[in-house]
Amino acid sequence: MKSEASVLPVGNRTKQPLAIDPQASVISVREMKGILEYEPSEFTFTAYAGTTIREVNQALRQRQQYLPFDPMLVDAGATLGGSVGAGLSGPGRFRYGGLRDFILGVKFLSGDGEVINSGGKVVKNAAGFDIPKLLTGSMGRLGVMVEITFKVFPMPGCSQTLAVACDSLETAMQRMSVAASSSWELDAIDYRPAAKSIFLRVAGPENVNQILVNKIIDLWGADVTELSNGAGLWQSVTELQWAQESRPLAIKVPIHRSGMGPLVDLASQRTGADLHFSAAGAVAWLLCESQEDVDHLDRVLVENEVAGLVIRGAPARPHLGRWVRTEISLAVKQAMDPISKFPRLFHC
Repeated sequence: MKSEASVLPVGNRTKQPLAIDPQASVISVREMKGILEYEPSEFTFTAYAGTTIREVNQALRQRQQYLPFDPMLVDAGATLGGSVGAGLSGPGRFRYGGLRDFILGVKFLSGDGEVINSGGKVVKNAAGFDIPKLLTGSMGRLGVMVEITFKVFPMPGCSQTLAVACDSLETAMQRMSVAASSSWELDAIDYRPAAKSIFLRVAGPENVNQILVNKIIDLWGADVTELSNGAGLWQSVTELQWAQESRPLAIKVPIHRSGMGPLVDLASQRTGADLHFSAAGAVAWLLCESQEDVDHLDRVLVENEVAGLVIRGAPARPHLGRWVRTEISLAVKQAMDPISKFPRLFHC
């Protein structure tokens, strides 16, 4: 690594736009795979960064445990390191927090070739700089992750998914607000404008689930439908496959619920765009089919001072909208990569 002017670590390239930098040599960690330690009684595991999430899920499932933030692109072959680098979380982040909240420790290579261990392998409070969380969403710009330790949760007994009809964005926002602030402790709250529905997931003991379902039906009556294939719905979200037609480009936009309107307007104007909101409106996912769609979204994001990231496809560039480089982000980059071995974040 020292012989290269600039390097960019990648995994299985399931987020292809993030695995390209014209000024860096790509190094793959996908052959560094396998679970090193798994302590079911401690609800933790440590694995190499190139380990696929599918392999992790299979091991956890045997002990009735899981990663409750709904990892993205599992079927596509996403790795632990690539998922941490991209910082992607699925619908389950609403209740349990995102991927960054489940990382306990990381072993990584710094730009000058030093092996650094940060965090730990048990669930406990630790003093010091929380480097594992800094690496979440760093997209390979701060170090090469080698090993990662996660905490896990017990799997719920069962889950049920409800679709709640909403005739307008205003109704959907109001009902998501009610659901998010209720005592129901829902696993997930998502909204798909084209379906004119919000989707709610309850998970736990079957008898408790049914009590919650009955409360929701009592509140919204005939607008509530119990879905027979709830698992398929949530899988379509985590695999970015909910559009009825093939959409080669997938874009993530972190937003506030009040900023949903401009994106809904955009999707309604573009015949090649499909929109889905996750985590009660905190994250928007847009599937689209052309660079023209991406350029249109870019203008909307700039106008609303919001950043977007192209996760799938072959865009002209992966970063959209308004990306702000703060003094603290520059200081972190300088501290963790003093010799600039890794590329800057999209040279912005």
